[in-house]
Amino acid sequence: MAVTVHIKYGEEFSLLTSRFPMFSFLKYVSIPRNSSHCWNTNYEKWGYKDKTTYSFQVMFIGKTGYGKSTTLNKIVGQDVFDTDDVSVCTKDLYEAKYRIDTSIPSFIDFCDLPGVGESNYADNDYYRWYKEMLEMSDVVIYVIRADQRDFAVDEHIFKNLFDTSEKKNKVILALNYADKVEPVNRSVGLSVEQIKSLERKIDDIAGIFNVLKKDIVYYSATDKINIYLLMEKISQKLKKVHLTTE
Repeated sequence: MAVTVHIKYGEEFSLLTSRFPMFSFLKYVSIPRNSSHCWNTNYEKWGYKDKTTYSFQVMFIGKTGYGKSTTLNKIVGQDVFDTDDVSVCTKDLYEAKYRIDTSIPSFIDFCDLPGVGESNYADNDYYRWYKEMLEMSDVVIYVIRADQRDFAVDEHIFKNLFDTSEKKNKVILALNYADKVEPVNRSVGLSVEQIKSLERKIDDIAGIFNVLKKDIVYYSATDKINIYLLMEKISQKLKKVHLTTE
């Protein structure tokens, strides 16, 4: 499997934890040195050429137009991910890397996978590749639109990709565009009525996708609503995977 990885952003771990301190615990976690976490990395900024590196992988998936790239830009704090549509048939990863340890070296990576649910998603080779990439993830953020009403396509994709409890335990369902939920609020933030609608939607989605409500979060990337909460949930998932005391 040939995967092209485009490093859109690379910084030291301290920059991430200065904005999202809930990830500080990773500094004291031994990253597994296995094939699921091992990468061959080339990155001029750090002088890497065919360097063996190890990464905690946080992967964002979802249909084109659901705001994955915009979400990653808000997490990074810069517009480094292209928000234009990317062809679903490319076997490319776009990622932001934060270097945790220089001696190993180890990272936490936030990755943007090509959009799912397009016509050529049915291609078996591509589908197998997608599942293989998700096997290499520690946490998967499945982004859907909070303001959509029909989840049939997403439900089909989700059930086929996450067909075991082990895989499903990695997932956070992230409902983007919370600010677009009716009744639309013209002022800053979410109205009481919107929050009630979103809470009802979480109840519905938990049933449709058969996931726990605690693994669902609504947010708005454009208005930066609940980005911090989304990151908190990602941190909690990483702790469950890598801290035996959790």
